Amino acid sequence: MRAVASVVSAAVAGAVAWGAMSVASAAGAPLPQGWQASNMKPLSHLDLPGPRAFKLSIKQANGRWYLFVAQGGGAADVPLEGRGFNVVDVTDPANPKLVTTVPVASGSGQLTHHDNLLIAGVQNPYAEGNPHPREAPFAKQQPAMNDLAVFFDVSDPAQPKELSRWRTRGWATHRNVYPGGKYAYMAAWIDGYKGQAVLQVLDVSDPVHPKEVSTWWQPGQKDGEPARVPPNGLHGPVTVSPDGKMLTMGYAPGVVSLNFSDPAHPTLIGELNFAPLPSLGAQTIHTGLPLKNGMLHVSIEPADPGCTDSAAWAALVDNRNPAKPRLVSYYPRPAPPPGAQYKSFCEKGGRVGPHNVNAEIHLPDAQAPGDLIFMTYFTAGVRAFDISDPNTPKEAGWFLPKIGTWESGARGPEDILVDTRGNIYTSMGEESGIWILRYTNPKGPQLPVTAK
Repeated sequence: MRAVASVVSAAVAGAVAWGAMSVASAAGAPLPQGWQASNMKPLSHLDLPGPRAFKLSIKQANGRWYLFVAQGGGAADVPLEGRGFNVVDVTDPANPKLVTTVPVASGSGQLTHHDNLLIAGVQNPYAEGNPHPREAPFAKQQPAMNDLAVFFDVSDPAQPKELSRWRTRGWATHRNVYPGGKYAYMAAWIDGYKGQAVLQVLDVSDPVHPKEVSTWWQPGQKDGEPARVPPNGLHGPVTVSPDGKMLTMGYAPGVVSLNFSDPAHPTLIGELNFAPLPSLGAQTIHTGLPLKNGMLHVSIEPADPGCTDSAAWAALVDNRNPAKPRLVSYYPRPAPPPGAQYKSFCEKGGRVGPHNVNAEIHLPDAQAPGDLIFMTYFTAGVRAFDISDPNTPKEAGWFLPKIGTWESGARGPEDILVDTRGNIYTSMGEESGIWILRYTNPKGPQLPVTAK
């Protein structure tokens, strides 16, 4: 395990704070150098074991706060047995501490939890020589019975206990969601479909014996159906309406709402498709997240480094009538910080564009987006956007850690979560570790604090 660096930063002075100087806590542990920020400040940084720090979730228990940080998830991560998830005590956000590491063989870097049930995704290795790794990552592999998810009891977050495994004919699950209650929603690569993820609903009321309830797919995905262009696929997450009767998700080639009144037979309510799109398969439409007032956040994930593919964008959609959603506006593209040696993030190299947002709106200890939404942007760092007027979203702050080169495997910030105390957590992908931040913009919408 690498050394732990944890610290409270000095106060941010002016619009932009530069972290090239040595900023230290009372104990003298410095933050990694080279960070820059506007209207955000780092509280601490923690290195973590594992090939990649990715999906985040948070739980308060016994007077303490625990952050779950998934490991792994890239096709080249080695060894697969090193994947799983870390449990970090973030009760004091200025001094996070690793509590335990839980192995999950072939873990996909994904986890979801609610109450006392945590579900870790599993991804079996890709076959060598696949001619279509994005559109059909498992096209060269024969279907077989495989573990696609592992279930844990986290009633004591410091000591997760394995309960069971969901095993079926398939290859992987990715951005799964368990929002509590009876059902879990899996983005699953399973037998019978053309290589991209479909929605698989599980009954987890008895988590020792999860049961398959229903499958929903876009026309053209099922074996025997004529394929559509662009390729279809579910990235996740799935969001459930408060009454449990509607599911909303990004599902390429668009954003989709399903009638879930009969869980065994979900049906389409409406969708909004987008073009042109990068050839990313299931990740073409990366996120479709319901916001307040019937709005949706929709974003796609960039494919290649250096902006050589179609531009990756984020947008707001009016979904007040889910049968007829409409595009409202696009988020502005981030600009480099003052003094940067590049004119745009495209020139910086690496992937640049939207990735994850603070989407864990089902968690009681995570903050749902209001007038502010926080998004990871790979080599453009963490960005905060003021969406109080959905017609004109605007940038309200950013944090840019020092990011290594694309050639070295560095990707920049990947996942993000905001807790009800106002702490912002972001995972650093292949460079591993997490940053804990605070939003400091004195103007415009404020980040509410509802817990201590």
